[in-house]
Amino acid sequence: MSDARTLQDGLSPQQQIALLVFDNLSEGVVFTDAGGSILAVNAGFTRITGYDAGEVVGRNPRILQSGVQERGFYEEMWRALGATGRWRGEIVNRRKSGELYPELLSISAVRGADGAITNYIGVFTDLSERLAQERAMREMRERLDLALDAGGVGTWIWEPGSGRLECDARAGELVAEPGSEPPRSFDALLARLPPYERPRVMDAFLRPARLQQAFRAEFEVILPDGGERHLVARARPHCDETDGVCRVFGVVWDVTERYLREREIRELNATLEGRVQERTAELEAALAELESFSYSVAHDLRAPLRSLDGFSRILIDDYGERLDETGRGHLLRISAASRRLDRLIENLLKLSRISQSRMERIPVNLSGMAREVALALQAAQPGRAAEFVIERGLRAVGDPVLLRALLENLLGNAWKYSSRKAQAHIEFGLQRFPEGGAAFFVRDNGDGFDMAEAGKLFAPFQRLHAADEFAGTGVGLASVARTVARHGGRVWAEAAKGVGATFFFTLPDRA
Repeated sequence: MSDARTLQDGLSPQQQIALLVFDNLSEGVVFTDAGGSILAVNAGFTRITGYDAGEVVGRNPRILQSGVQERGFYEEMWRALGATGRWRGEIVNRRKSGELYPELLSISAVRGADGAITNYIGVFTDLSERLAQERAMREMRERLDLALDAGGVGTWIWEPGSGRLECDARAGELVAEPGSEPPRSFDALLARLPPYERPRVMDAFLRPARLQQAFRAEFEVILPDGGERHLVARARPHCDETDGVCRVFGVVWDVTERYLREREIRELNATLEGRVQERTAELEAALAELESFSYSVAHDLRAPLRSLDGFSRILIDDYGERLDETGRGHLLRISAASRRLDRLIENLLKLSRISQSRMERIPVNLSGMAREVALALQAAQPGRAAEFVIERGLRAVGDPVLLRALLENLLGNAWKYSSRKAQAHIEFGLQRFPEGGAAFFVRDNGDGFDMAEAGKLFAPFQRLHAADEFAGTGVGLASVARTVARHGGRVWAEAAKGVGATFFFTLPDRA
């Protein structure tokens, strides 16, 4: 007989049904005689061990032994079988492939009419998959515990219906001191909260729980020693289809340190804001005083300068014939110097007003403004051969007074420094760069300058040309730099000596 099907001959229908069940069990079944020789195995045996019936019938089940269990294990097994006729336990066996596998084995002794053992029936289940799942679950639980512990996160379960609250050790420590009794109900948790927190926390927990929605709540608890702790809880409700009980599964962690830092920052910000307001008031008062002083000094300086210029002219007009050429030259130089100093004071006042005046931000037509400046320059010197090229449609958002002064300075400089050219060419436009971005520019074909001295361009009173070459006070480009800075842009220049210069400036609110 090689397998269970060979036993069918001569069996009753009931016995054949039992044999059919035996052969189709998912568990492995092995049937031996009293001496332990295998008489039959089912398909489950073959599927689990890899041995066909023909390979094991007539042999002892010890062919499956793995060597993991010691001799005492088997001696105890046979003692139990002899005493009770039954044994059940977990054992590690070896498949035909050589692979070890765990199984749950039950052995029963079959006795004849005289009570003597005639056969043994072994039924076993492969535990490999179950144990792998259990191992994976253990590893996952260990990783989760490690993550929760590293993050200082506690877990809790709450039944809204009964109010019962279960906290793990970490959650218990967060809502109570270590070693003290954690709250066992939602009401007991609420009792740990300050009275003003309770309505908000009740609403944050109860309403989402009724609506079966995940929720997050931040709250403060009062510890038994009177200390405060700020916690964040996050949870998700779940209704069990088996028992119908709705539970809320959640986590909680400590944010006290973050809360204290935020409070400290808020207090520091309030202090800083107060200091800023105080310093701003002091600065505004100082600026007002400085402005008053500037105008006072300007008035006091300009009055005698005008007197010098006026009396110099009177001397020249009324007494010029009585003076020799040297005397008249001295008077002319006094008059010119007083007028030059007057212009310098006026430019300094303008530079001061750029920094102190209140800015207005409105759309400005730069193209139209540049054309007006160009026409004024040409009208002042109609005999000059000069060409202005002004790009159409250039607009920006800014202060119209400051932007007009900016164009007057840049176009005026281009007009001045191209005066030695037989045909001056001055251009105003917008240049777009390959790497992105764009800048307005004023370009001329005038005298230019050495780029090694470009760092001096935008500092007050710095000039790259002698006064007898080109008139000026050295304040115009400083005014341009301050105007662009107040608009949040930047200004720079490119030039070559004798071939002209290009001044670029950006306005962030370019329309």
